[in-house]
Amino acid sequence: MSAPINIRDLAPGTSIVLVDGAHAEIVDNPGDGIWLFGRYLSSPRDPTLVGREEMIFAQDVVALGHSTAA
Repeated sequence: MSAPINIRDLAPGTSIVLVDGAHAEIVDNPGDGIWLFGRYLSSPRDPTLVGREEMIFAQDVVALGHSTAA
């Protein structure tokens, strides 16, 4: 089992994997532990989401990717 992900610590530029298999990049983290603002990099469920910025619920984040932040 994976260690829990502390949503509050995720910085803009961090790549995340969502429960539906989508990948997104965090563009803002309000630090409330509930929501992230992310840009979809891929979305098998709905390809029209790719490139869009959306609010992402913390419980939908299942894994971390790499950070693109400088």
